[in-house]
Amino acid sequence: MRQRFAAQFMIEKLLREQSGTPPRTLWARFLGRSPLGVNCEGWYLGAQGEIVVGEKLATLSPEWAVFHALPIGGHGWDIDHVLVGPGGVITINTKQHRRQRVLVEERSVLVDSRPVPYLRHAKFEAERVTTLLEDRRPLPIPVIPLVVLVGARSIDVRSSPVPVTVLDAAELVPWLTSLPIVLGPADRLRVIELLDDPDMWIDVPLGSGEGLIESFSRLDSEVRAAALQRMVLLPLELAVAAVAAFIVLNSAMTLIVGILASP
Repeated sequence: MRQRFAAQFMIEKLLREQSGTPPRTLWARFLGRSPLGVNCEGWYLGAQGEIVVGEKLATLSPEWAVFHALPIGGHGWDIDHVLVGPGGVITINTKQHRRQRVLVEERSVLVDSRPVPYLRHAKFEAERVTTLLEDRRPLPIPVIPLVVLVGARSIDVRSSPVPVTVLDAAELVPWLTSLPIVLGPADRLRVIELLDDPDMWIDVPLGSGEGLIESFSRLDSEVRAAALQRMVLLPLELAVAAVAAFIVLNSAMTLIVGILASP
């Protein structure tokens, strides 16, 4: 299971949905229209967020074992990241919110004033991992649920929800490394061995992930190129619009002057 990579589950969903999207026309490419299908942008942004968090987790010391995209049911649900380290067993629910304001209260999270069920989901994931582990071996400490936000304009924590912790991605590694030591090497190894056993996750078929990164990278390059194309075209479109407006205005003024000058 440690061979699974960040966002693998999300990328599988994205590419499966994207496979039914027709190729863009030459005109759509020229206009910089996104190659993403109608229902694909959410999967794409979600995958980006998980990859960002995965890159940060890769900087942790070898004392930490990191698992990604662990399936926990037959209804399309996975846990984005599960960590085992000196600070304990931790589940991470990653959410990307570009340039949006996030308000965290004791019982709720609001994104641009819209309530989202992140606390409930994060708590469920931690409880699910607890159940899976304790069916095989008692846990000496509770599993810690996290919600990690990527790209938010601001995160205002009015009141800390319990037991879930909400963090910006930039705070994640310092927060993890500041945790008190609650698991020794032997306990960590036992938990890691359990999580690494595919039989723990037998309720969902597991794919190898072969070729997924390459396919996602190609799609990601196309999306970024389309965005760049739009940025290049925007000044041109504004210039053309300005010239057209000038021509129309000049023609109108010429017409008005002609009318006024006529006997």
